[in-house]
Amino acid sequence: MKYPFICGFLVLCATTCFSQNLLGISTSRYGGTNRLYINPALAADSPSKFYLNIATGNGHVDNNYVRYQAPFSLLRLITDNVPAQYKSPDGSIRFETDYTRETLNGRPKNGTIWGEVRGPSFLVRTSERAAFAVTTRFRAVGQVVGASESILSSLRASLNNGGFYSIPSNDNKFSANTNTYAELGVTYAGTLWEGDGRKLLLGATGKFLLGYNAQQLINRGLDYRIITDPDNLNNALLEVTDLDATLAYTTFLQNRSLNPQTLFNTSAPGKGLGLDIGFTYVDQYDSDSPALRVGMAIADIGGISYTGGEYSFTDIGVNPVRFAASDFNGNSRPQAIAQVIQEKLNTGRAADKNSFNAGLPTSFNFTADYQLPGGLGINLTYLKDMRSIQAKAIHQPTILAITPRYDARWLSLSAPIAYLNGAVTAGASVRMGPGWLGTDNLLGLMGNSSNGINPRGLDIYMGVAFGIGRVEE
Repeated sequence: MKYPFICGFLVLCATTCFSQNLLGISTSRYGGTNRLYINPALAADSPSKFYLNIATGNGHVDNNYVRYQAPFSLLRLITDNVPAQYKSPDGSIRFETDYTRETLNGRPKNGTIWGEVRGPSFLVRTSERAAFAVTTRFRAVGQVVGASESILSSLRASLNNGGFYSIPSNDNKFSANTNTYAELGVTYAGTLWEGDGRKLLLGATGKFLLGYNAQQLINRGLDYRIITDPDNLNNALLEVTDLDATLAYTTFLQNRSLNPQTLFNTSAPGKGLGLDIGFTYVDQYDSDSPALRVGMAIADIGGISYTGGEYSFTDIGVNPVRFAASDFNGNSRPQAIAQVIQEKLNTGRAADKNSFNAGLPTSFNFTADYQLPGGLGINLTYLKDMRSIQAKAIHQPTILAITPRYDARWLSLSAPIAYLNGAVTAGASVRMGPGWLGTDNLLGLMGNSSNGINPRGLDIYMGVAFGIGRVEE
C-alpha cells in the first residue's frame, strides 16, 4: 500500500468490516427480525406467526473525503477479483494515490467501514397483541469522525508532497474508533392501546454483548507540521508538537483469527449491556385498507467495558514526536497500529488505566410507512446519530432515506434512495421466497475510472429468512 500512514494513524484500520442499515429488508413488513434493529416495537406487527432468520450478511463503506476512481470497481476489490495488471509480483494490489480523488470543501471529514452478520434469530407472535424474539448479531466497525482536510491530505500523499512541507497545522480534532463484538438480543413487544383500526405498540430489546477488539484515539487537539527526514532527504516525517488525546486499545485479537473458538472464548476482553426501545403507531381499518405506520425508537443505548490499556497525552514535552510512514509498515491490524502510536508518544510508559469503555452507536430512529392493500408502498427512514464527535464510541451515521417498494408475502422489490454523509445514494433490493439480495448503493459497486462513476462508498447485503403461518388481525 502506497500510503499506510493514513490507514494506520486515522482509520486505525478495521479488521473485518463493512455494514449499514439494510433498507431493502428493514423497511419491508416481511422483514421479521431484521426490522427490530430499527424499532423493536415492530415485532408486534409481524404478519407471520413464526419468523426464522437463518443468516443475513451486510457490507458497507462510506466517507465524505475521497471519491473512488481506480480502473477496477470496488466490487472487484472486495471480492479479490482485481485484474493481474494492477497487482505486484507477490499478488498484492498496487493501490495508487490517484485511485482516489479528494473532496475539499473545508468541512470535517468522516468515514465508516462497518459490517455485520445477523446469525440465527427467530420471532414468535405469542398472540394477536404481542410478540417475542431472540436475535444474534456480530458487528465489526472502523470509523473516523471530524478529521480535518489538512491532515488527511498530508497522509494521503504519504507525507511526501513537498507542498505540505513546514506548513504548521494547529488544533486538529478528530476521533477514531474500532469495535468488534457479538450480541444476543431478547425482544418483547406488545399492544399498549387499540381501538377502531388504530393501535399503539411498545417494544424493547435487551442486549448481552461480548467484545473482542477495540481501539480508540480521541484527539481533542493536535498541532503538527511535515518536515524532511534529516536521515533520508527523500522521505518526510510528521512532526507532532502538541497533543491532547486519549488512546486505548485491546490486544486480544493480536495473535488470533475470528473463528468459532474465538467467538465463544470466555476470556474475551469486553463485556457489556445494551438496550433498544421504541413505539409504533398503526392505522389500518382492515386488511383491505391502506396502512400507515409511524414509529420512533432509541437504539443501541449502552456500551462495552474492555480490559486494555488507556493512555492520556496532554504534554509531549520539549522534543516533538516524529512519525514516518515506514513506522507502520507491516502493521495492518488496529491493535498493532495503536501500539506503534503509543510507543512513539511515550516509550515504555505504563497505562494510566487498565480498562476503558466503548459506547454503542446510539441513534434516534424515526420511520413513517404507507402501504396500499395491493402491495405498493413507500417508507421514510431517518436515523440520527446521538453520540458527540469526541465520544468514546462508534457512531450510527445520520441517514435520511425514502424507499418505494412492492411488498407481498413471497416477493418484495424496493429501490431505496438515501442521503448519507453529504451524498445521495440509490439502491435496489429483491426478495424471492426466503432469499434476499440487495444494495443501498448500487452505483458504488460498479464505479471505476472507465465508466466515469466515482462513488464514495459501497453497500451490499444478502440473506435467507422466512415466515410461517399468518396472524389473523
